[in-house]
Amino acid sequence: MKHIFQFLGIASIACLTWSCANVDYDEVGNEDKLPNAIYIDGADVAPISKLTVDATGGKASFTARAANRLSSNVNLKFAIDEEALTKYNEANGTHYKLLPAKYYSLSTENLTIDKANISNGTIAKLLGSSSVKIFAIDRVLYTTALRQKDFYLKTVFPTPYTGLQEWTMSYAIKLDRNKDNQAVLSPDFYSRVTADGALQMKVGETDDPKAFAKTKLQPGKWYYIAWVYKNQHVRCYINGVLDNEFDVPKVETFTKLNMSWGAFEGYVREIRLYNKALTAFQVADNLYIETPDNPDLLFYAPLDKKTGIKDVSKKQNTIKVYAAGSNDATEYNQSLLTWSNEKFPE
Repeated sequence: MKHIFQFLGIASIACLTWSCANVDYDEVGNEDKLPNAIYIDGADVAPISKLTVDATGGKASFTARAANRLSSNVNLKFAIDEEALTKYNEANGTHYKLLPAKYYSLSTENLTIDKANISNGTIAKLLGSSSVKIFAIDRVLYTTALRQKDFYLKTVFPTPYTGLQEWTMSYAIKLDRNKDNQAVLSPDFYSRVTADGALQMKVGETDDPKAFAKTKLQPGKWYYIAWVYKNQHVRCYINGVLDNEFDVPKVETFTKLNMSWGAFEGYVREIRLYNKALTAFQVADNLYIETPDNPDLLFYAPLDKKTGIKDVSKKQNTIKVYAAGSNDATEYNQSLLTWSNEKFPE
């Protein structure tokens, strides 16, 4: 008896994916017994893995397995399938695109699983929950970041954003040192770092002890922070990983963004405001850089030397630079701004 399994694949500029699609077999086993299945190891719990690519390229691998012993050898065939990628994007709110074939190669297009290496079982079929595995190309990013000291940035939205029952505010920072009350980003509430490195989301005049990230921030390290709000519930992500979640008073209006007030000392980049509560997939997918034409962006300042102090979203809100402590009265000389060369991942 011979089983032929067709594996359909996906590829994108951010991913290379292989997936199981269907199975042809000439015998049906007893469904009262534990069925066999072919699956991609780990794909059910982690369907996406990051693949760092630099000037020398990059490699990724996965393991196709049978759940139980096969009654004969199983022949697997690998290919690339754009439709599977489209379905993944629709399900997860991502925007991966197909990687042109000239930029990658498969080490093999055919593989055989020997029955002698698998135990317990007779009939094999597709295990749907483990049928997709994505290798997201996490290209090494060489960029610049704004040195923050003695000034602050401010945007006043011409028309306030109101009635936002869900939103996401994110930014990346690297502290010079620990000191008290380093206000990083303050719309109609504010986020700050305390003297011991505690990251807080402060709404109103109260200091809710639950409204802190669990991770303590250390000087000299980059942290990508995302506050994801929906119906008074906040999820805090640090470097793409869920760090904490808690409830807050209603925050549905954005009239402005105060960036630092001059109290924060360090480096900052990638300040964004979305009108959606991003999913965990979306937070991780857009960790280092975003697409300016994303329709969900209400504000996006990359804060790199090439772009300068500019909102590159479709809203194109004006950003002012003021001297620290001037209460918006004294504009800062932008020729004095400095930038640092950065590489991500670090």
